[in-house]
Amino acid sequence: MTHARFVQDWLEGWNGRDLDRIMRHYAETAVFQSPSVLVMHPDGDGVVRGRAAIRDLYAAALARFPQLRFELEDVIERPYGVIVVYRKLNVFADRPGLTVEAFEITGGLVTRNVVYWAVEEVASRFGRPHP
Repeated sequence: MTHARFVQDWLEGWNGRDLDRIMRHYAETAVFQSPSVLVMHPDGDGVVRGRAAIRDLYAAALARFPQLRFELEDVIERPYGVIVVYRKLNVFADRPGLTVEAFEITGGLVTRNVVYWAVEEVASRFGRPHP
């Protein structure tokens, strides 16, 4: 599968609330790192390990945010995978900033997924409006 096809399928999975479609792209031993994990588990290291644990995290996100939608801004293809830049709508920020996700892909499956938030998302998560 091309990186462009992966991104399209991954986004359609999230926007269609199709957990199986999202998860079919992850390796059994995949690692997910995100500020969201730290918000939910402040005593942890911000990392979720293994497809089953990532699936549980994503299922909780879909249940908690029934109107969640990703709006694609850019895709940057790299030899090791792909970087996706998007806006996360209907979650925390009234005016969401950009979220960046880097996917390392080996053998057609995501082995590592790292998320970076823009200042708008960070501020909204901690109850501070961003100008």
